Amino acid sequence: CCNIKIILADAGYRGEIADKVKTAFGYILKVVISGDKVNGFKPIGKRWIVERTFSWFDNYRRLCRNYEITFDSAEE
Repeated sequence: CCNIKIILADAGYRGEIADKVKTAFGYILKVVISGDKVNGFKPIGKRWIVERTFSWFDNYRRLCRNYEITFDSAEE
């Protein structure tokens, strides 16, 4: 079905959830932890791709409810 072997995850997914994912689905959960505290932007592995995509979603007008001014226009 799928070719997924490894899932990259944030540090919030450390611990027993990695074991549960491996047992239930057979995927390896690789936790990506940021290194030193640095000022400014420092991309972390493939995580910047996800962050960039979320940024695009936030800027897409129909996916972002902050553009809706009234309840009537939000419901349309």
